Amino acid sequence: MFPYRLILELQGEEERSLRSIAAMTHHSRQKVTEVIRLAEKRGLKCPLDEEMTDPWIEDFLYPEKKLEASGRHVIDFDYYRKMMPT
Repeated sequence: MFPYRLILELQGEEERSLRSIAAMTHHSRQKVTEVIRLAEKRGLKCPLDEEMTDPWIEDFLYPEKKLEASGRHVIDFDYYRKMMPT
């Protein structure tokens, strides 16, 4: 599992650069930056509650992943409107 919680906790500590967080978690700076920006955009800040595990954070930051993994897809209403006779 990707260490979302660890990244957010390390980012919450002072004196931590993106480069050091990337090195500590063994992930790219781009991915670390993406996670931090998404968390800020969605209002997820440290300290994190105990129920906010890595799977919970992933579902919160990337809700589209859960939908894709379920095998379901968002309905393309425009397509069906075109297909329906008027």
